[in-house]
Amino acid sequence: MRSFVLGSLLLATLTPALPALADSGTLLNLSANVQRELPNDEINASLYVQERQAQPAVLADHLNKALARARSESGAFKQVEFSSGNYNSWPDYSRDGKIQGWQGRAQIHLKSRDFTAAAELVARLQKFMLLENVQFGVADSTRRQVESSLIPEAISALQAQAAAAGKALGRNSQQVLELNIGNVQAPPPMPMLRAKAMMADTAAAEVATPDWQPGNSQVQLNVSGRIELR
Repeated sequence: MRSFVLGSLLLATLTPALPALADSGTLLNLSANVQRELPNDEINASLYVQERQAQPAVLADHLNKALARARSESGAFKQVEFSSGNYNSWPDYSRDGKIQGWQGRAQIHLKSRDFTAAAELVARLQKFMLLENVQFGVADSTRRQVESSLIPEAISALQAQAAAAGKALGRNSQQVLELNIGNVQAPPPMPMLRAKAMMADTAAAEVATPDWQPGNSQVQLNVSGRIELR
């Protein structure tokens, strides 16, 4: 009799779990990507000066003066952010392996959302520096704002996929179990302009202001998640 009661208790414990197994839903791992094309609203430019001198001290003095002049010129353009770049010097060897002089290179970076001011400053700096490259893109603040606006659209696209799968499987109810939202980093834009590696001419003539066409960039948002269909 004691054995019969124990068996009944075990059966009663297991029975409620059986319907749960029968009603388990279908799990889907889905992802959706949405994008929007925006006009570029930020410019990044790099300029440099490169020289060859017989003495390293003279070389350093010339490079430092060029950087100081660039910083001074940039001070008149409050809309343009100025920062220092790479600064290198190295020996210049003759064919027989002896040091016959020294070369050096100093770089600066400019960033701005005012294309007109940036173009005017670049033209001034090109009187004694070389333009290495120019890139246009979407500013971080603009990108974050657009990505936030894309979230509802991306989630709707994910739910639409789940609804289509549910219709095919005869399951009309869906529940989001996990959701991951992340931006998709677009490849960096190709430089619009590139200068040759050559000596800067401090006695250069007046330089015309460049007429740039910033173009557009893609801002993308990716959403992935696990959705249960019932």
